[in-house]
Amino acid sequence: MRTKHSSLCMGPTAAPQAPPATKFWNVASVSEDEGEITLYGDVMSQTPIDWWTGEPEPGLYITPEGFMEDLAAVKDKARVTVKLNSCGGDLYTGIAIHNALKALSGEVNVVVEGIAASAASVIMCAGDTVTVYPGSLVMIHGVSVVLWDSLNIQDMKQLIKGMDASERAVAEIYDGKTGLGVDTLRNMMTKETWMTGREALDKGFADTIKEDEDDPDMSMSSDRKILFVNGVRHNVEGLRNIPGTIPIQRSAKPAARPAANKRPTNKAAKFEGGKNHMTLDELKAQEPDLVSQIEQTATNAAKAQTTDAVTAERQRLAAIDSIAASIPDPQMVHDAKYGDKPCTAQELCFRVMQQSAASGQQFLADYKADGEASKASSVSAAPNGGTPATKAEQDAADIQMVVNAYTQSKGGTK
Repeated sequence: MRTKHSSLCMGPTAAPQAPPATKFWNVASVSEDEGEITLYGDVMSQTPIDWWTGEPEPGLYITPEGFMEDLAAVKDKARVTVKLNSCGGDLYTGIAIHNALKALSGEVNVVVEGIAASAASVIMCAGDTVTVYPGSLVMIHGVSVVLWDSLNIQDMKQLIKGMDASERAVAEIYDGKTGLGVDTLRNMMTKETWMTGREALDKGFADTIKEDEDDPDMSMSSDRKILFVNGVRHNVEGLRNIPGTIPIQRSAKPAARPAANKRPTNKAAKFEGGKNHMTLDELKAQEPDLVSQIEQTATNAAKAQTTDAVTAERQRLAAIDSIAASIPDPQMVHDAKYGDKPCTAQELCFRVMQQSAASGQQFLADYKADGEASKASSVSAAPNGGTPATKAEQDAADIQMVVNAYTQSKGGTK
């Protein structure tokens, strides 16, 4: 647990204003009588920001920003389950959340799904019942302080009084849960006491233990500065007495998905809080198996699409080959297969029909032009070139010639 102290100093030391906090908890209404709260990550007074960029630093944080408002979703529930996995952090935030949970009207059951250390152990003690796994970890220790200002003796004395009062308050919270006594508990806090789930049960920090389910997955980084618990990354640098039984993780990847990002199993559950939005690299780090599965699925889908495309292309070329012999223009067949505008066998047939129709129209046009050029239209249609074939035909022609001459001499027919 950490408290912070600062005093006025000279110089431009104002910190950049924090942006709206990203919430890394879930508050869900599971049913008419049941609610669920998931608290994963570091307990912080506010979301930390990068001094250079002003952007929120990546990570999971339990902050009071908006949390109290989100509790409205479960404040009237008969039973509320709190799923906890945190190494703690800011003491006052932990006490504030503890008091808010204690103020709920319904029965509160806290489940330590991984670790409840430092300020998170204070939150844990808000449960009417506390449930642990055999492999869960609970840790209590004394109050520490982060200083960044110049302090005189009086400031230090006042600070020590405040730290002592805070530690006594925490010991009272622990005593209310365990009944071990304030002095005994403060001695345990001074030693930084770590407990397994069964030890926490024996000492009264927990009420029940889940022995029929898998233990939380835990591992340490090789430098023992990072503790992974159910896929959540906890910075444990500066903590002492961490159990040496936790296996060292050779890679930097956590083993499991944090429950803070899971939906409740009840389909009727309605989320009222926020959840973490991960980058691709964070997703790969927290979900290597899931990312591998997605990549494999995408690869298989791409292979299937490629196979389908190759099969379809082979079928198209085979269909064109089946009608190629009946098409007089080999270039059309080649263009249909490999040209700029390839087509199916059916489309090729249509192209051939269009070309044939155009050729027929051109033939008729050429025929007409040839006839006009030969002046055949001026040739008489009389039989035998106008020469009678019999005497009777000749007589008739002569008579007609006389009639025509007479008519022309009189100026035409009247």
